[in-house]
Amino acid sequence: MRSRKFTLALTATLATLALAGMGPVARATFPDFTGCNATDISREACIDIQQRSGNLNIKGFNVPLHETMEIRGKLLAEAGGNNTFVPPTGTNGFFTRPVSVPGGIFGIEWLPGNEVLAITELAGSPSLIHIDTGNLSVRIPIKVRLVNLLLGMDCHIGTNSNPVVLNLITGTTSPPPPNTPISGRTGTQSFTERAILIRGNVNVENSFAVPGATECGLGLGLINSLVNLRLRLPSAAGNNSAEATNDVALGLS
Repeated sequence: MRSRKFTLALTATLATLALAGMGPVARATFPDFTGCNATDISREACIDIQQRSGNLNIKGFNVPLHETMEIRGKLLAEAGGNNTFVPPTGTNGFFTRPVSVPGGIFGIEWLPGNEVLAITELAGSPSLIHIDTGNLSVRIPIKVRLVNLLLGMDCHIGTNSNPVVLNLITGTTSPPPPNTPISGRTGTQSFTERAILIRGNVNVENSFAVPGATECGLGLGLINSLVNLRLRLPSAAGNNSAEATNDVALGLS
């Protein structure tokens, strides 16, 4: 019983701390090449992708993303024109902030204890992050942690073995129905002494599937079905979309 009380207290504390972090946050420095050491542009480059706004739509359920995600690290040029992403030491190179899920767990904004935070996490190794510097596309597997006293701290949409795989492009998509093609665009370029900056890129994706919830309800999966009902999960490819406006920097440290 003591262990269970401790678990509940810890969950409540962590959820409270996460909620406290939802206040206004100043924009990060751009570009931010912290933790990157690149000196030869023919072989390597520092990269910083900072999201300025965005939206995730799951079968009609919208979650505004705001300034919540950043990919930062180093790209190593490989044979065949591919790049290998290397994160700063001690990180996975994927930095996020929590966002509030509209309507919370029950769809009622004012209900006490109803607020749910969504924290996007990298699903797997940083080596799974693929960035094409030619067309500024980003392919990344993610999972979303949902935080609430009732849900616990282990409630996820997607897992390392069954992630949400986003292929965010600046071109035009070719989704399965009922979705129709949508288009992104490349932003405005400028230069500094050691970097190229592309501001206002719009990356889009509407061909991905979203799996059902796991481990919701103190890590036991007791209310997976409630989360699935609320978020309309699982949701097959052709029913979902994501859009992100990003600033991108490539350069030397």
